[in-house]
Amino acid sequence: MHPDVPERLARRAGLAVVGAFLLASLCFTGQFPPFANPNEASRFATVFAAVESGTFRIDDAVRWVGQTEDKSASGGHFYSNKAPGLAFAAIPVYRVLRVFLPRPETPFAPIWVWLRILVVTSVCCVAFEKLRRRIAARHLSAASPVVAALAFGTPLLFYGRSFFSHAWTASLLFLSFEAIRDAETASARRRVGVLLWAAGLLAGWAAISEYPVALLAGLLLVRAAARGALRNGALFAAGLLLPVALLLAYNAICFGSPFVLSSAREALPEFSDLAGKGLFGFRVPDPRVGAKLLFHPARGLFLFSPFLLWAIPGFVRWRRSGEHRADWLFCLTGSAVFFAAMCAYPNWHGGWSLGCRYLMPILFPLALAASRALDSPRSRWLFGAAAAFSIGVHSLEALAWPYYPLTLPWPPRTGSLWFLSKGWMAPAQPGIPPAIAVGVAVLAGAVALAACASREERSRRRSAVAVAAGLALFAATLALAPAPPEEGRRFREGILVRAVRGGAVRDLRLDH
Repeated sequence: MHPDVPERLARRAGLAVVGAFLLASLCFTGQFPPFANPNEASRFATVFAAVESGTFRIDDAVRWVGQTEDKSASGGHFYSNKAPGLAFAAIPVYRVLRVFLPRPETPFAPIWVWLRILVVTSVCCVAFEKLRRRIAARHLSAASPVVAALAFGTPLLFYGRSFFSHAWTASLLFLSFEAIRDAETASARRRVGVLLWAAGLLAGWAAISEYPVALLAGLLLVRAAARGALRNGALFAAGLLLPVALLLAYNAICFGSPFVLSSAREALPEFSDLAGKGLFGFRVPDPRVGAKLLFHPARGLFLFSPFLLWAIPGFVRWRRSGEHRADWLFCLTGSAVFFAAMCAYPNWHGGWSLGCRYLMPILFPLALAASRALDSPRSRWLFGAAAAFSIGVHSLEALAWPYYPLTLPWPPRTGSLWFLSKGWMAPAQPGIPPAIAVGVAVLAGAVALAACASREERSRRRSAVAVAAGLALFAATLALAPAPPEEGRRFREGILVRAVRGGAVRDLRLDH
């Protein structure tokens, strides 16, 4: 075999994974009529008001994009309570789309789906491809399995097709990290400056899209100035200026001061009480919250994405290798600091949610570290099994209603499978029959699973068995998961009744 053939095959496998993610994200709307998600509606309202009315006030906009409790109050008017970065990025894209599409009159109008695709999904795909290249440069055979597990075996699969900010900020942060790396290997001085400025811009935009990731943006600034490269740090800091200036101007317009965040003006009493304690709701890290973030039966990151456990030995091996020490330090410190910060947040679960959405900004660093633990065949086989399990979990969850309370443990079985059995699945794009949409989802999942299997002839059979074992374990959890408590059953039945009344489900069968 020509020596370039394995590299071409690995590259094609990785591109197929990214393409499968994009195809599935294009096929499904990510919305669930008649329910307008408050998180998305709040950002839609900001975009709508800015373009259609020339204001950031959402008093009137919510009539068109859906009512939401995610509001801040100031001066007798309502504004989104969300960090504005994602909305800022969406505003010019929305303006262009309005040339071709009519003004939306519901939160389910096609313009919102295309806005999500062009702003959120596209950035996720670029980040996945950058991760694939980064891993392939060191360990060719690890690149496709890790990217497949990350894209299809974590909440990124669903949130990459939504207008939540988590997948967006996670992707921006990793692209910033990679821009710093590219700057260090660039030869032209001007290119170095552009890359570092762009890295600062991306990190800053992530920080004004999800305020807690300012911690990671600050660590990226330190990473840019590693080894005494103060000029590099200054160029990175220059990139931060634009998003910070936009945030300060937005705060002054909406809340009367550049230094008053939307979180300080929460309109809902429950949110106001939470934000009023500690530092915008953040208190002292609680180890019990950390355990829940990782292992809670309705949210646990390691429980539903066990392949991420490989990050632990991965960090150890990375440290011992002595390679790219500054990158190792950022990924380890950033993951630890951000996790500790989330342990200090009483609302760690994110309300009705799919998975541990608040930990998504550190998924790329964890995946990069996990790739370092795949040097031995046994480790790759076990990783393939864990990845297959994770892909099964999240592929099923992305096919059905995705927002669950803590009272519904093991949501793939007690939520997703239950809703599918009642005839309610994730809506496809207009014009795509449900059967075709399911076929696309199955095909995309199959591409991800195939990427987790080894292409080396000596390991192919064992890796295929490992992938099959991971799927078998997932199927066993579906069969053996306990029934939900009464509160959980009432929740899902209430959601289904509202879906029927809204026309999303034709036949209602409420047998438990």
